[in-house]
Amino acid sequence: MICARKLAALTIGAVCLAALAAPTELTFAQESGPAQPRTGGYAATAPGLVEPKGEERQIASQVIGVIEEMLVDENDVVSVGQVIAIVENSEQAARLAAAKAELARQAAELEKIIVGARPEERREARANLAQLDSDLDLATRDFNRKHPLAERGAATEAALDQAASTLNSTKARRAAMAERLALIEAGSRAEDIAAARAVVAYSEAQVALAQALLDKTIIRSPIAGTILRRQRNAGEAVTNIDPTPVAVVGDLTHLRVRAEVDETDIDHVDKGQRVEVTADAFPGRRFGGTVARVAQRLGSKDVQTGRPAEKVDMKVLQVLVDLDPGQKLPVGLRVDAFFLRGDPKQGQGG
Repeated sequence: MICARKLAALTIGAVCLAALAAPTELTFAQESGPAQPRTGGYAATAPGLVEPKGEERQIASQVIGVIEEMLVDENDVVSVGQVIAIVENSEQAARLAAAKAELARQAAELEKIIVGARPEERREARANLAQLDSDLDLATRDFNRKHPLAERGAATEAALDQAASTLNSTKARRAAMAERLALIEAGSRAEDIAAARAVVAYSEAQVALAQALLDKTIIRSPIAGTILRRQRNAGEAVTNIDPTPVAVVGDLTHLRVRAEVDETDIDHVDKGQRVEVTADAFPGRRFGGTVARVAQRLGSKDVQTGRPAEKVDMKVLQVLVDLDPGQKLPVGLRVDAFFLRGDPKQGQGG
């Protein structure tokens, strides 16, 4: 009887030692609900949130004003550069029109300077000079005739002075016309053309500035994606000082999970590692993914699971997990990420 009791005690002890020596595996916390992955094979687990792979883009106004038109609704698919909203811009449009008109005027002036006088202007200047040559000849002959008469007393001094005045004024007008004709024949000076070109360049810059100010009233999507939230309506004010987004857009064709790995588990996570993702909203389903980036700095916890045993004051490392193509999950959904053990490439395609 005593031997039998000793044998039983030894058997129980051996069973206990075997149980203590058996390796343990990380398993999903029981508070997570019905979405339970397969047992074992996980190096670490972490809560996370689903987001577009390119992150959400908040689209804001670059100017202060009032929205004239809001052209999208939530769930609309938009392309790169598509107009999302228009801020009232009648003043900017008027300034652009005025700048374009001034540019057209200055460009015409430059063309006139480069081309020079028209043939009609040349013919007119030559005719005027010929007429003044004839007038000068008459004035000269009249003065030469009256000068000896005045010396003999046959003509008055007043008549001689009048003849001299007419001669001098005719010479001055003839010299001025000759200079004008010379300028017309020679064409524009290089410095005049350069000055006119500078004025045109300034006008072009004014047009570009007015166009840029008008463009800022047109709010466009920076990426191709889906409107996740519409946050403004026509008639509401917008500002570029601490702006509130007009809309939020994200590319839902490529999703990822931003997981928060406990600081005690960061040695078990690496780039390229396969991951399984579960969500309470999809019980019994697993979504595959791959670690795309591991942060290099610990931070505070942002994702709250609401589980009784959750530690809210621990440090975490953000890990980005690219979900496999074709996975359909709502943006902002809270999920749990399970990081597989072994070769990072193991389990791809599952």
